[in-house]
Amino acid sequence: MSLAKQLREELDRMVNLQFGTSEFSKFLSIKYTMPRARFLALEMAAYTRNRRDCWAYVQGASPLDVKRAIWQHEGEELMRDPRCDTDHYSLQVKECRLLGITPEEIANTTPTPQTLATHYAWLYLALKQNWLSALASSSILERRNNNEIVKGGGLSLRIARRWREDLGLDWGDMPSTAVHKEADKEHSDMMWEIFEKYGAEQPGYQAVIEGAQESLKIDRAFRLALAVAMEGIEC
Repeated sequence: MSLAKQLREELDRMVNLQFGTSEFSKFLSIKYTMPRARFLALEMAAYTRNRRDCWAYVQGASPLDVKRAIWQHEGEELMRDPRCDTDHYSLQVKECRLLGITPEEIANTTPTPQTLATHYAWLYLALKQNWLSALASSSILERRNNNEIVKGGGLSLRIARRWREDLGLDWGDMPSTAVHKEADKEHSDMMWEIFEKYGAEQPGYQAVIEGAQESLKIDRAFRLALAVAMEGIEC
């Protein structure tokens, strides 16, 4: 087996295992109420801003061909995604407003202390790792959202199912969640070409694995922090 094929299989294994962790199991078991959904939507707006910071730092440290790929990726995230004819942060804001959150609440919200700590941890990975590990740290979060890789569906799809079951919402009520279940497949596929090129030999392979592993650990902490906070929100 080539090292590139082994790398793909290992990354796919890692994102599937993520859903069996205690942190993800707890997060995905939370029953949604409208106040909990509003809390999560606001937290995801802050998360989306953090992702843009992380991808920008990764791009700055990357080789030119990788910068081009990230530029294409971030063009959809920051400027216009043809799937929704807007940028992803604006889409998240729209989702917040459809849930009854005011523009003032969106503008003034800050993450909980626990989730803010995970945002700083992701920034640390983007800034302090070598560029290939940093790229893997950001890309793996989209890979675990890829419905063709994750058995039972990626995270956005699973959250959407719960919102539909618990709150009676349809896809039109959760535009950001709906777009990400599609966009993250293409975005993770886009970055795979880079990993296939730079991760086909042992040093690169190890860099990708280490970056992905560290990010998935932070992701588990982030989801647990959200679950605990949501549990504390009265129905």
